[in-house]
Amino acid sequence: MTAIFSRRSFLGTGIRLGLAGACACFFPASLLAAQQSPAGLDPARTDGLKAEFAGVSMGAEAWLAPRVGALRAGRMAKDSRERFAALIPSIPDLGPGNRNQESLMQAVWLTAITQALREHGLREKEAGRLMYDLCEEEMRRQPAERLRARGQAMFTPQGRQELAAWARDTQKRRHPGDWVGKAVFGEGAGGGPAGFDLGYDYSECGAVKYFRANGVGAVAPYFCLNDFVLSRAEGTGLSRVHTIAQGDGLCDFRYKKDGPVTQSWDTEVPRFEKRPARREG
Repeated sequence: MTAIFSRRSFLGTGIRLGLAGACACFFPASLLAAQQSPAGLDPARTDGLKAEFAGVSMGAEAWLAPRVGALRAGRMAKDSRERFAALIPSIPDLGPGNRNQESLMQAVWLTAITQALREHGLREKEAGRLMYDLCEEEMRRQPAERLRARGQAMFTPQGRQELAAWARDTQKRRHPGDWVGKAVFGEGAGGGPAGFDLGYDYSECGAVKYFRANGVGAVAPYFCLNDFVLSRAEGTGLSRVHTIAQGDGLCDFRYKKDGPVTQSWDTEVPRFEKRPARREG
């Protein structure tokens, strides 16, 4: 799992346009800088996280205002900032230099937003749609050539090697809040029998674990839909049948270079909402 873009980008977007985005369970690319573990945060680091989330909450407020009114949207945004601050001390430590820390932080953001919206009478679905729409907006504002370059890097020999190394490392299970996965490869640029070039299977998802531990497990399936937004922007042809968030035993990511992305909010939400609800443990 890798973040689409840095939290700094989110913050800048939130300040500049009243928009922010988060996208979820992505390819573990090495192109993004590893994030600092939250363990033992000093006051300056804590203040930095709060400032970053302030940009995200501005985007949330802008999304909410035309739907619930400016006053109510402002209250929800303020509530989300307070909840985020309360969550900071218990953010799981994934270890120094762990690139999944970025994705986990996005789950913390959505947890705070979901808790705030739920307190004000909205559902997890609304929180998920908020993030989905803001993620799409952020992708539209990212330079297309930069997004495509990052997507193409996945399919290079170096990208394949890094995927395999990442997957092996996750099997060590050093941190209980982390992701665990294995790499899967097709037959190069032509794809394998199932029409994919490479992918991975998650047997454990740190974001889902975090959502469930904080009482917002129902938002997890919506969070995962942002993967399709990223793949469409980067030209990586993601397809996926199973997700842990929907109660399956794994998440099966399959990528096809320059392939179409046919899944989206509109295709997936009606399908998974028909499934029996999972009881949070």
